[in-house]
Amino acid sequence: MARERWHTSILRAGCLVTCLLIVNRQSSIANPEPPDIWQPAEHFYKAQGSRVKVAWTLDRTSVPEDEELVATLTVKGATNPQEIVRPDLKKLEAFESRFVITDNRDPPPAAGAPEVRFSYRLRPRNRQVTAVPTLKFAYYDRSAPEGKQYQTTQAKFVSITVTPPRPKPPPPAIPLNEPDHLFAVASGPRVLEARPFVPGDWAWPAVALGGPLAALGWYVAWRRVFPDAARLTRLRRTRAARRAIDAARRSGHAADPPGTIAGAVLAYLRARFPLPPGAVTPTEVGAALAELGLPAEECESVADFLRACDAARFAPPGETDPSLAASAEALVVRLEAA
Repeated sequence: MARERWHTSILRAGCLVTCLLIVNRQSSIANPEPPDIWQPAEHFYKAQGSRVKVAWTLDRTSVPEDEELVATLTVKGATNPQEIVRPDLKKLEAFESRFVITDNRDPPPAAGAPEVRFSYRLRPRNRQVTAVPTLKFAYYDRSAPEGKQYQTTQAKFVSITVTPPRPKPPPPAIPLNEPDHLFAVASGPRVLEARPFVPGDWAWPAVALGGPLAALGWYVAWRRVFPDAARLTRLRRTRAARRAIDAARRSGHAADPPGTIAGAVLAYLRARFPLPPGAVTPTEVGAALAELGLPAEECESVADFLRACDAARFAPPGETDPSLAASAEALVVRLEAA
């Protein structure tokens, strides 16, 4: 008995599935879907229905050239008003060549609404515009015969009149708070009379102070643009002394410390004193400094220092005097003070 009940349940389930398949096939045959209902078509905005109608309504039929009118496209008879796409008038030559177009933000149609509205603000480009053009509107009619399901209707043109721009209101008057004699028109023979110049109370102080102030300003500007030679020389000497002292302090890291120290001091001397180009040896440098008026003891100390540097350069390894850097710094400081 259990096996018979099991076979009976399987048979009933099979019959139920077969019935459902038959019903689904008959339903699809009765309401066939188009192969591609959203296929691109000219002037097709996804509207469906059997009697779709479109029409233009304007808020006014006379508009000044520099103003806008509101044109509303009403679509009726569509079975899917929520799915209809707004026609883009900017892509249609008939509209774009006649109007400057601005889309309004229209609310979506309510559920079950019998129509949908799209509004535009249109500003005529010139006074030769005479109408809002006809708009072709394609829709899909699933009840039509095969091959004729895309139908076309149109929103017929509406004549308009473009008038000259409205006159602009004059700008508001600006009150004048000046004395009345400035607005008086002089007339008569006195207009051409030559009048003597009468300086005011401020003229003579301005003449007396103008010259000295101008000269003082010119002098300050000249000193700023062209510093005096003494200050330039002092700046050059200070920089030369600083470079020589820094080079002497860092000579320990050089391959030839005595040669580096001697070169730094000699470069300082050439920047500090106008040494002749031929003064190279210690004796020549000392003699050149003496000719420039430097005290004899200072000239001798410079020559002795340069000789010590030469001796250290050619001394055997390990016999280099480590106090050369300190001696160079002391010599530069002493010469700067002199």
